[in-house]
Amino acid sequence: MRWLRPRPDRPRRRRPFRSTRPGRLPKNVVPIDYTISIVPDAARLTLSGTESVVLDFRQASATIVFNSLHQTLNHVQLDGQPVKSTVSDDKQQLTTLTLAKPAAAGRHTLTFSYKGKIETGPQGLFAQPYVKPDGSKGLLLSTQFEAVDARRMFPCWDEPAFRAAFQLSATVAADWATVSNMPVASRVVHGKLATTRFQRTPKMPTYLLEFSAGDLAQITADHGGIRFGVWAVRGQEKDGAVALANAQQILADYNDYFGTAFPLPKLDSVAVPGGFVGAMENWGAITYNDQLLLVTASSTVANRQEVFSVQAHEMAHQWNGDLVTMGWWDDIWLNESFASWMAAKETDLRNSGWNWWEREDATKESAMSADARATSHSIQQHVTNELEADSSFDPQITYDKGQAVLRMLEAYLGPEVFRDGIRGYMKAHAYSNATTADLWASLSAASGRKVGDIASSWAAQAGFPLVSVTASCDAAGQRTITLSQKRFLLRGADPNPSHWNVPLQIRSGAEAAPQAVLLTKDGQTAPAGRCDEPLSVNAGAIGFYRAIYDDATLQTNTKYFATLPRSDRIALLDDQWALVEAGAQDLPTYLALASSMGDRLEERAWTQITMALGTIEYDERGTPGHDAFAAYARSIVKPVADLLGWTSKPAETPGIQNLRRTVLKDLGDWGDAQTIAEARKRFAAFVADRAAIGADDQESVLSIVARYADAGAFEQLHSVAKSARNETELRRYYAALMRVRDPQLAAAAARIALSDEIPRQAATARLDLVLELAGDQPQLAWTTFTGNVDAVMAPYANLGPMILARHCPETFWKSVPLDQLEAWMKAHVPEEMSPNVARGMETARFKLDEKAALVQAADRYIASHRAADRPGSITLN
Repeated sequence: MRWLRPRPDRPRRRRPFRSTRPGRLPKNVVPIDYTISIVPDAARLTLSGTESVVLDFRQASATIVFNSLHQTLNHVQLDGQPVKSTVSDDKQQLTTLTLAKPAAAGRHTLTFSYKGKIETGPQGLFAQPYVKPDGSKGLLLSTQFEAVDARRMFPCWDEPAFRAAFQLSATVAADWATVSNMPVASRVVHGKLATTRFQRTPKMPTYLLEFSAGDLAQITADHGGIRFGVWAVRGQEKDGAVALANAQQILADYNDYFGTAFPLPKLDSVAVPGGFVGAMENWGAITYNDQLLLVTASSTVANRQEVFSVQAHEMAHQWNGDLVTMGWWDDIWLNESFASWMAAKETDLRNSGWNWWEREDATKESAMSADARATSHSIQQHVTNELEADSSFDPQITYDKGQAVLRMLEAYLGPEVFRDGIRGYMKAHAYSNATTADLWASLSAASGRKVGDIASSWAAQAGFPLVSVTASCDAAGQRTITLSQKRFLLRGADPNPSHWNVPLQIRSGAEAAPQAVLLTKDGQTAPAGRCDEPLSVNAGAIGFYRAIYDDATLQTNTKYFATLPRSDRIALLDDQWALVEAGAQDLPTYLALASSMGDRLEERAWTQITMALGTIEYDERGTPGHDAFAAYARSIVKPVADLLGWTSKPAETPGIQNLRRTVLKDLGDWGDAQTIAEARKRFAAFVADRAAIGADDQESVLSIVARYADAGAFEQLHSVAKSARNETELRRYYAALMRVRDPQLAAAAARIALSDEIPRQAATARLDLVLELAGDQPQLAWTTFTGNVDAVMAPYANLGPMILARHCPETFWKSVPLDQLEAWMKAHVPEEMSPNVARGMETARFKLDEKAALVQAADRYIASHRAADRPGSITLN
C-alpha cells in the first residue's frame, strides 16, 4: 500500500501558538512565512539580502522584536509603510522596530534589506576552505544554525517555538551547486552568477534551515517516492555510495516505526570538509563532517560503523526534532536522547554482527561515570535564555544518559507498547512543539500506566541509584532478596537524599528469563530463585543503575561467572569496577572476575577489563610497583592474544577482529617484548608496501611502533603520515605519531601537530593530536595546548568553551597543579558555563584521588598474589 505523503504546500490543521513558551522574544507578534533572498560574497566574507516576513499580530502592537546579529537593516517597512525606528543591539542579539502607530491584530508583512557577514567558523553561514583531490584550493559555503545562530545569516525569530515556513533564494557563482532543505523550484543564470529559488519548506524552527553552495557533486537514488542525494566536494561524491544505501534503508525502517511517513520530497546528505565536529539534522538536508559520511578504501570497519550510527541519529531527528520540536532548550534531551536511542536501535537491527547494544554499553558506562559526580546535572535542565542553550548540549548526560533511560523505559513497558506511545506522540504534535510532559502523557496513554511517575525522577534529577541486594535463604534453599537504594557517587555523600522508581530486570539462574520489578521503596522484597544460583538485578545490562550484592551472593556470582549470559557478565564487571572506584568494594573482588574470563572471546567484556587494567597501569607509571602490575596485566590478556594471533580468520565478526587489535595494542602498551617486536616487523613491511597492513589493523600496529620509536622509526612514521592519501589516513597516521615516549621526539611531534602539515579542512584534528600527547607527556601537552589555544580551538567556534570545560580537566589533571588548571579554565570559559567547569574540575580531582587509591590497592594485591612475569618484558618507567 502506498502512503499518501503530505507535502509542504498542502493545507494542514494549524495548532494555536502557545504564548506560555519560555524565551526572551515577546509573543505578541509571530512569524508565519519567510521569503529570504541572499547574495553571499565568499571572497569578501560579506552577505547582502532581502527579507519578507508574513506576521501574525496576536494583538495590536506598536513594536516588533526579533533576533539579529552583526547585521545592518535598511528600508524597513510594515505593509509598505516605513517604520518609525530600527534599533539593533548586538550584545543582546535583538532588533526592536517601533511603528509609526500600532498595527491592528491580524496578518501583516514586514520587509527590509540587510547586510551581514560570512563567518569563518561553523556558526551561521560560514566559509570552509579545503584542498581538492587534485591539490588545488577550494571554498565551500555551508550553515550551522543550532542552537541560536540562524540570526547570524538573516534576522529572524530565532527560538524553537516560532515555527514558520521558509522560501530561500540564493545568488552564487553560476558554476557552483546549491543545496537547501527543499528541491530547487527555479534557477536563472545571469552572466557569471545564478539565482536559485528553493521550494517552500513546511513549518519549522529557524535552526533547521540549511544552505550549502560550492563546487559540489552528488550521487542520487529514488526509493519509496523520495529522492536521496549525497553531496560532496566534486571528485569525492562516489565515496558517498555507502551512505546513500544506508539512508534508503534507515528511512524505510523509520517510516514503519514512527507510523508517520517522512513528509519531504527529498533527503540530501551534505559532506562538509572540516567545517564542524559532527552533523546537523537540518530537515531534508543533513550536513555532516565529511569524515562521518564518506567511506573510502582507507576506511575501517569502525569508520563504517560510525557513518551508519551517525546517519541513523541524524535521520531520527527528521521526526523527533524536526517534525516534532522541543518547545524550549530545557527539553533538548527530547531531540538528542531520542535520536541517540533510535540510532542505536536501528544500528543494532541492521548490523547484527556488530553486537551494537554491547558496544553502546561502553557509552552508557561513560555517562554513568559522569553522572556519578556530585556536580552532575539532570537530563532535563533549566535554560534561562537561548544564549545559554549551548551549555545544555552535554554529550554524556543529554545524549547518552537520556538514551539509556529511554531504553530502560522501553524494556519496562515493552517494545510494542513503547512504539505505540511514540507513534501517538508524533501524531499529536506533528509540525508543532512538545515537552517532556507530552512524551510521558503519550507513553501513559499507550501503556495504561502513569509513566510520568516512573520517568520524571530519571529526567528531572541528577544522578542514579545504587541498588543494594541482600539475600536470605529458607530451609529449602529458596532465595528472597531485600532491596534498597541510595544515590551512587564516586566520592562524597548525597547532600539531598534522592529517590528513583527503579525498573529492575531480575534474573535468577543463568538461563532464566528476567522478571520486571519496579523498586519503589527501601525494604522491598522479591523472590529470586535458589541461593545456589547466580543472580542479576540488571539482566541484559539495560538498567541505568548500579547494583551491590551481599558477600555470599557476590561469591556465587563469581563462582558461576562463566555460565552467565554475556550481558549479565558485562553488567557485573561494570558494577564491580565502579564500586572499586567508589571505594565500596576492594580491588580483588573485581580482579577475581577479570581473571575468570580466561580466553572467552567477548569484545565488550574485554574492553571493560582492559580499560580497568589500563587505568591502573597508567596510574602506576613512574611508581616502584609499575613493572610488577604491568606483568600481571599482561598475564590476564595474553591468553586471548595467543588464541587470536595477529591474522584475521575467515568468518570472524568485527567484534572479534576489534578484540584482537585491543589486546595486542594493550600488550604493546604494557611492555610485552614479543608483541612489540612483531609490530616492528609488520611496520617494516608496511613502509615497503602500504598494502602490507589492512586499514583496520594499522592503528594498533603504528601505535605500538610509535610508542617505542627511536629517531629512525619516528622519521619513518612521519614520512608515512606526510604521504597520507586522504584525511582518513592523515588522522590515523598523525595520531600514532603523537604517542611517542621519547621526550625530544615528542617535542617534535608537538611542533608537527601545529604545523601546516595539517590542512585547514582537518584543523579539528589538532586538538585530538595535542590531547594524545598528554598520555606520556602531560607537561608538554599542557604547554603546547595553552600556548596555542586560539589556533587549536578556532575550528570549534561557539562549541569551544564546552569542549574546553570537558576535555581540559580530564586530560591535563597530571600536567599542572589543579588550582592552576582551574584558574586557567575560569579565565578561558564564559561565566555562564561555570557549572561545566565545576564538573570538569571534579573529574580532575577524582582522577588524582583515584590514582593514589588504585596504586596502593594494586601494590597490595600484587604483593600478596605475585603473578609470574613472562620473560622478555621491558621496563616502562
